[in-house]
Amino acid sequence: MARILICEDDELYRQIAEVAFADGGHELVFAVNGDQALARLKSERVDLIVTDLVMPGKDGLEVIRALRTEQSRLPILAMTAGFATLKEPLLVAASALGADDVIEKPFRPQVLRQRADALLAKTAARGESAA
Repeated sequence: MARILICEDDELYRQIAEVAFADGGHELVFAVNGDQALARLKSERVDLIVTDLVMPGKDGLEVIRALRTEQSRLPILAMTAGFATLKEPLLVAASALGADDVIEKPFRPQVLRQRADALLAKTAARGESAA
């Protein structure tokens, strides 16, 4: 069972995450912005972070930058709906900063689950600790 931090300001996408992981045995913890996510990561162990890129306060790009600056190997799945013209550049920027995978909103809960499980399996196969 993995512990997954969902960093998302939109209630609908927090609910989609709950649906996506409802039967997988994973434990979900939530943050509504980057500041809250980084604070939780200092005090709690998680195996994966799923972060939105556009949020008030610290955004998802800042979360990715902070984690990779700290040399964290925590797998990161970045997601955004962004604005139509910004969606692709945001996802490219997230990858460049060190996100392990990116996903464009809207998506089906099953797609989120598959992408997250793939990252968790990849990390486990390498025998890495997320911390």
